[in-house]
Amino acid sequence: TFAASRVNQELAKEGIPLPFGNKFWASNWPTGQSPLPGLIIHLIPSIIVIIAPPPNIAYPFILDVEGYPQQIINFFIVIGLFYLRWKKPNAVRPFKVWWPLAVFFLAAAVFLLVAPFLRPPGGIGSTPPLPYYLYCLVGIAIMLVGVLYWAVWRIILPKVFGYEFVPRKDTLDDGTVVTV
Repeated sequence: TFAASRVNQELAKEGIPLPFGNKFWASNWPTGQSPLPGLIIHLIPSIIVIIAPPPNIAYPFILDVEGYPQQIINFFIVIGLFYLRWKKPNAVRPFKVWWPLAVFFLAAAVFLLVAPFLRPPGGIGSTPPLPYYLYCLVGIAIMLVGVLYWAVWRIILPKVFGYEFVPRKDTLDDGTVVTV
């Protein structure tokens, strides 16, 4: 999606290491107005997920694989909301969510994280012949690989090789500012 491509572009702008260098992925090439490289980052795993499973289950599987990690993120967002309410109750906020709504959101997130692991009637999910819980495990694995990638890039390698990150800003030809 266009929103996901913007997120990918912003990750590249912040210096998250990507193949072929961050300047390309952070750019608005070729039009100067849209994040085509960010769309390409989003496109590559989508093509793999479409090609890998049998075609008749690819689309529901893609939706499920995307939806489960999003619920994990939603869960942590609302936990963070409660944490900030408890630790900094007087902080200035542009909007203060009504806490019963946040409790409902938390309950929904917990339900949506647990329910996919409950055996459906007949033991067959929405994407047979794949196990009904497979998309949850794939989503969790993708998130864990991302955390591992970040830990190696940001924590382990600097300690092992004795360097530290010093952010430096660079401006691309299209005006995009990138951390290199």
